[in-house]
Amino acid sequence: MKMAYADPPYLGCGRIYADLHPNALDFDNPETHKRLILKLERDYSDGWAMSLHSPSLRIILPMCPPRARVMAWVKPFCSFKPNVNPAYAWEPVIVCGGRPRTRWEDKARDWVAANIALKRTVKGAKPDAFCYWLFDVLNLRPEDEFVDMFPGSGAVTAAYKRYTAWLRGTEQGPLFETRE
Repeated sequence: MKMAYADPPYLGCGRIYADLHPNALDFDNPETHKRLILKLERDYSDGWAMSLHSPSLRIILPMCPPRARVMAWVKPFCSFKPNVNPAYAWEPVIVCGGRPRTRWEDKARDWVAANIALKRTVKGAKPDAFCYWLFDVLNLRPEDEFVDMFPGSGAVTAAYKRYTAWLRGTEQGPLFETRE
């Protein structure tokens, strides 16, 4: 199967990533997100996921196909900003498709509680716990083609390599259990 994950500059936050991504400011326009979703649907129809922030959910979700589901990354430890109340302590993740599971296979949860990544080279880099949960939600297997469309720090791709090594039995598994 061929699946992808997109973690673009969040709507209205292009300035934060302008020095890291040549088209970051384009993502301040909702139409850029719409084009990204259309590309995900076209090129990764087996399954895809996209991160966004909660203020943009009402704008971006209607652009998604009916099969889209909203998942939650809950951040027990997050960045608290002055004069922002309540704190932004969760992020939506839109998921479409993924490998179907039989009724006898373990099911993934539609949320994960994972602290933000600290001391990473790129602001917004995803922590391993989030990545492993995402791979479980999509039900990725080592033989799948997985594309990180916005590699930034490389954390998601590196986590995928560790995850598939764990699935093959050649590496110790994730440090937490994502299923019941």
